[in-house]
Amino acid sequence: MRQQPFAIFRRIYIVVFLLIALLGLLFIGVTYMATTSFYAASTQLLNKDVAAHIAKFTSPYGREGFDRQKADSVFYQAMVISPSAEVYFLDTVGRVIYFHGAPAEIQHWQVSVEPLQRYIRSGGLHYMNGPDPRDPDHPKIFSAAAVEGAGGRLGYIYVILGNQQYRSVTQMLVNSRVTPAVLAAVLFIVAVSLVVTVLYIRRVKRQFELIDNINRVTASEKERRDFMVNISHDLRTPLAIARGYAETLLLKKGQLGVEEESAYGGLVVSKLQQVEKMVSQLFELSKMESASFEMQREPFVFSEVLQEVIGAVAGDLTVDCRNCTDGSYVYADISMMERVVQNLVVNAKAYGRGRVMIELSQVGGGLVFRIENEGEPLTGELLDWINASGDGARPKKPAIGLAIVKKILALHSYPFHAEVINEKLNVFSFRMQEYRGEGGR
Repeated sequence: MRQQPFAIFRRIYIVVFLLIALLGLLFIGVTYMATTSFYAASTQLLNKDVAAHIAKFTSPYGREGFDRQKADSVFYQAMVISPSAEVYFLDTVGRVIYFHGAPAEIQHWQVSVEPLQRYIRSGGLHYMNGPDPRDPDHPKIFSAAAVEGAGGRLGYIYVILGNQQYRSVTQMLVNSRVTPAVLAAVLFIVAVSLVVTVLYIRRVKRQFELIDNINRVTASEKERRDFMVNISHDLRTPLAIARGYAETLLLKKGQLGVEEESAYGGLVVSKLQQVEKMVSQLFELSKMESASFEMQREPFVFSEVLQEVIGAVAGDLTVDCRNCTDGSYVYADISMMERVVQNLVVNAKAYGRGRVMIELSQVGGGLVFRIENEGEPLTGELLDWINASGDGARPKKPAIGLAIVKKILALHSYPFHAEVINEKLNVFSFRMQEYRGEGGR
C-alpha cells in the first residue's frame, strides 16, 4: 500500500519516454524537411541565371519563328553542363512549344505563367517551386526567363532543376547515407536523454520517499503520543479507583465488616486486573509493530478456532453462529486469529445489548467472518480509522482491542471493515483467503 503513492513515477517514466520518442521523430522530420528545403533553395539560387543565359545567348526564338535546330543545341549543351536540368520552351501563355523527349512524357502541356512571372520579378532571389509538365503533382525548383523580341514578348524559357533521374539518385543517397546518419544521431540523443531523465527521476524519487518517510514517522510519532496520552487517562481512572478503595481499607481498618472489606478488596483487585489487561494489550500491540516481529503461519480450519473462542469468552452472552461448522482452511497465525475473534466477541459483549450474530460465508474464493450486535453506534472517527488503508490516524478515544484486531488483520493482508446499520447495529467483518494447498494459497 505504501508503494501506491509512488505509482506516479512509473507514469512519469512512460510519459517521458513517449515525449522523447515523439520529439526524436519530430526532429527527424524537421531535419529532413529543413535539409531538403535548404538544398533546393541553394540549388535554385546557384542556377538562377541558367534560363536567362539561354535567352540571351542561345535563344531559339527569332523573327522567322521558333528554331528547333537551335533548341536541340540548347538541350545538348544543357545536358552537358547540368544533366539534371530539363529545358522547356513556352509560348506567351505558358503552353509547351518544344522540349527534349517523347510527347507521351508530357502530362500537362499548359504551364501556369504566374509563378514564372513572380520568379522573374524577384530576380531569382526568392525560393519557390513551379509546375513540372512531366510530373504536375510534384512542383519543382526552376529557373525562368522571358524572351523579348522587337514586337514584344515571344515566350518563356523554363528550366526544371532536377529531372526524374536526378531525383532518384538523390533519394537513393538520402536513404543510404543521410537517413542512417540522422537516425543514429537521433537514437543516440534519445538514449542519452532517457538515461539522464531516468537517473534524475530516480534521484527525485529517493528524495520524495525520504521526505515521505520522515513525514510518516513524524505523523506516526504524533499519533502515538496522542494515543498514549489518552491511554494514560484510561489507566489513571481504574488506578485512582483502586487506590481510593485501598486507602479506605487502611483508614477504616477494624471498622468495616467482613463483607464490606471483601467487597472493597474485590473492587481493588478488579481495577488492578483491568489495568493489567490494558498494559498487556499495549505490550502486545507494541510487539506487533516492531520490525523484528514474525508471524507463525500454518493451515487450519478457522471454524474450529471460532467455536473454541466463543465457548471460552461468551459466558452468558447469547451468540447466534451461522455456518460456524464450515470446513474451510486458512493459512494464518492461529494464536493471532484467536486474538482477533476474542477481541471482537469481547467488544460485542462489553458494548452490545442482547444477542450477537456471527456468520461465516464463502465469497469469491475467500472466507468472510462477520459479527454484528446492537448497541451504541460506532463513531464516525472510529469507522474512518477502521476502514482506512494502513494504520491511519488513530481515534482520540483509545480502542486498544480494535487496534490489535486491525494490526493483526493488516499483517495477514486481510481486509477489515466496519459499518453501522440503521444507527443501532454495529457490524465488523474481514475476509480471509481460503487455503488450497501449497500451490494455491
